[in-house]
Formats: sequence, structure tokens, C-alpha cells
Amino acid sequence: MTETKNDFDFEWVRFLGAEPVEMTAGRCVMRLKPRSVHLNHNKTVNAPVLYGLAEIAGAGAVAGGMMDLLATAYIVVKRADIEYLAPARGAVTGTGVVDPAVLGAVKAEVAAGRPAECEAQVEVVDDAGRIVSQVGLTMAIRPRRA
Repeated sequence: MTETKNDFDFEWVRFLGAEPVEMTAGRCVMRLKPRSVHLNHNKTVNAPVLYGLAEIAGAGAVAGGMMDLLATAYIVVKRADIEYLAPARGAVTGTGVVDPAVLGAVKAEVAAGRPAECEAQVEVVDDAGRIVSQVGLTMAIRPRRA
């Protein structure tokens, strides 16, 4: 099978095992049912897995508002600030949000072919409803190179 650009873009999501729950402009909810490989020595979800889920939810919140531009632009994390608040047990859900007004301004910049940055906030909760991590992401949106 030949890999397409879309296959490559979502390979990390498939590898991690995250599943989309909701994706709209400025909001993305992703869920992960951990496998044994996702757990640490305490049998809780490992910190890098929580971060990976948060990164996907944050990028998804941005991407959901500019799907029509993703053929000409890409989104990457420029900066991340994460706080781990509690051990994560069972399935985890990451909810990424971006202020709609900010997203609109960023989309206008990207549509004009200019690089932009956008702040996304992500909260990750476990099956018990506990907030297990909070993540602030600066997402860089850049024109694709020829």
C-alpha cells in the first residue's frame, strides 16, 4: 500500500491508540483506552502517553477550525507546559480547546500564507473523572514547503 500524506499525518494517532470522540472548530476530544505498553511501573498511565494524548487534542482543536487549509499548512507544537496532577487509571480523555476569536484570526493569517501561532489548553481526565493533567500548548501553524 502506498502511504499518502493523510496516512502519514495520522500515523502517530494510530500508534498511540487514541480515538476521536469530537472535533469541531476550537475543540477536540480524544480518548485512549490504555494497553499494558501505556502503563508505568505503578500500573498507571505513563506521563509521555498523557502528553501524547494532550498534544493530539490540542492540535485537533486548532485543525478542526482550519481543515480547508491543511493541504497548504501544517501544525506543530512549539512549546508545551504540562502539570501532572494525579495518577491516571483506566481510560483517559483529553479535551483541547482554543478561543474561537483567536482561532479565527490565526486562520486568516494562515489563509494569507503567513505563519501563525495559537494557544491551546488541554485537560486530561481519567475514568474516575479526576483531572490528571493540564497542558498549555503553543501551536505553530506554518505554510508547507514545496
